[in-house]
Amino acid sequence: MLRQLSDASFSALRNQFLAALMLLSASIAGAQTAAPATVHGAPAIPAGTVVLAGVTFEPSIEFAGSRLQLNGTGIRSRAFFKVYVAGLYLPAKAHTPAEVYASKGPKRVKVTMLREIESGSFGKTMTQVMGDNLPRERMGKCIPGLLKLGEVFAVKKKMAVGEWYTIDEIPGKGTVLSINGSTVAEIAEPEFFTCLMHNYFGDKPADTDLKRGLLGS
Repeated sequence: MLRQLSDASFSALRNQFLAALMLLSASIAGAQTAAPATVHGAPAIPAGTVVLAGVTFEPSIEFAGSRLQLNGTGIRSRAFFKVYVAGLYLPAKAHTPAEVYASKGPKRVKVTMLREIESGSFGKTMTQVMGDNLPRERMGKCIPGLLKLGEVFAVKKKMAVGEWYTIDEIPGKGTVLSINGSTVAEIAEPEFFTCLMHNYFGDKPADTDLKRGLLGS
């Protein structure tokens, strides 16, 4: 009688174990089946999208009645610090500074800060780099625009991590500076955008690696 009870207990335990094993197998199979659904349900990332230092750059944008293509991206570094990440949008691909300057139609440079900086220091560096890359006469034509940027920097004293700005050239309107999506300055001088681009693409740019990145090199 004792052996019969022992056998019965063993049989019951075996059946419980097999049932538990089947349940565990079903759970694993269900999880494996459900996982791809989560992946497939995620929003599709457009081909050509670039994510650099956690900042996403769309492969193309609609701007000022034109579709602009992402020409390149790069990081501005100073010493051991990453200062900002930038992307250049043009109507057609450009691989040399001359092609960027000669590009017809709207253009955009988008910059997102990776480090907090003082706007005054940022503007001073920009002016110095432009002066290193432009003849004195041409630099003189850019002074009115630089003064307007100085007024902006006097109000917006710092750029915090994650803040962003765009420098746009709009045919018939000039150069437009926006911070976090709000327009803060419009500069009508036709050459001013190209003057600013010498910060990125001049013979003595602010950052040679950034220059190569924006040119898609």
